[in-house]
Parts: sequence; structure tokens; C-alpha cells
Amino acid sequence: MYIKYATIQGGNMSNYILSTLGEDYAKEICSWKYDEEYSIYNFSDWNVVVENGWDLAIKERRESDFIAILLENQLIAYGRITKVKEKAFIGIGLKPSLCGKGFGKNVMKLLIRECNNKFPECLVALEVRSFNKRAIRCYESIGFKIKNKYIKDTFTGDAEFYYMEYKPI
Repeated sequence: MYIKYATIQGGNMSNYILSTLGEDYAKEICSWKYDEEYSIYNFSDWNVVVENGWDLAIKERRESDFIAILLENQLIAYGRITKVKEKAFIGIGLKPSLCGKGFGKNVMKLLIRECNNKFPECLVALEVRSFNKRAIRCYESIGFKIKNKYIKDTFTGDAEFYYMEYKPI
């Protein structure tokens, strides 16, 4: 288990804690519920996640790929960093009540920093559903650029995605 303290420079000076994503945090994430079109990001109940053997439920995967992000000792987000060939992919989940309030930029900056620490030789990239304009604006504001659009098979059927790469501003 690691715990790292991080401060984002500029704008909102806040102390974040990056920690191993333990089972309690994973269960909390499964209870997060997004509204309307964003409900596509809702996890199933923890028991369903465990029964299906999804990565969030597998201790080794959770501790190697996922990061818990805390602010004032509260879980506010989680990240996932995985390496695919020469690219480090970021995944992010922000607590639903904090979406659209500016926390995403700071969380993304922390995850980019972690990507660069974990895989310094890799290009930082992500995938995002094309309807998620709020997230796309956040990603673009910190230096991600859309490089490709494609259809991808998901748990809920085919969906359109953007592939984005990070170029520091």
C-alpha cells in the first residue's frame, strides 16, 4: 500500500492523497450513481463485480492498476493507469456529486504525473465516449487532443469513442 501526498500548483491549491485502492474504496465506488446519460458509468453492485471477476474486484489488479484519490480524507475519485505497448492509458472516475465542479482537472493532472512516474517512456493517452462533452472539455483544457474517433464494443453494446493523446501545454 502506498500513500503519496500531492499538491496541484495554480488555481485551487489543495492537498490530495493518492493511495492504493483497497476493497473498501472499491465498494464505495460501486455505490456511486451517475444521472441520466452518465449512468452508463455506474458500476454494478459490489457482489456482481466480484461474481464476474472484474478487475476492480481482483486485489492484485486493483492494487497495481487503480489509484484512490482523496481530498480531506474523503474518496473523491479513482484513476486507472495501464500500459498498452508504448502508451500509458488513463481512466478516471470522479464522485458523481463533484462532476462539473472543476475537480476533474486536478485529478487528471495528478494521474498524468503518476503516468509519467510509472511509465516515463510512454505517451499518455485515454479513451472517452464521444457524448461526454464535459469530460472532453476537461481533458482538452489540460492538453489532451482528439486523435481518432471509432466504434467500440462495450458491455452495453457498440458505442462511439474518441482516442486522445496528451501534449503538455
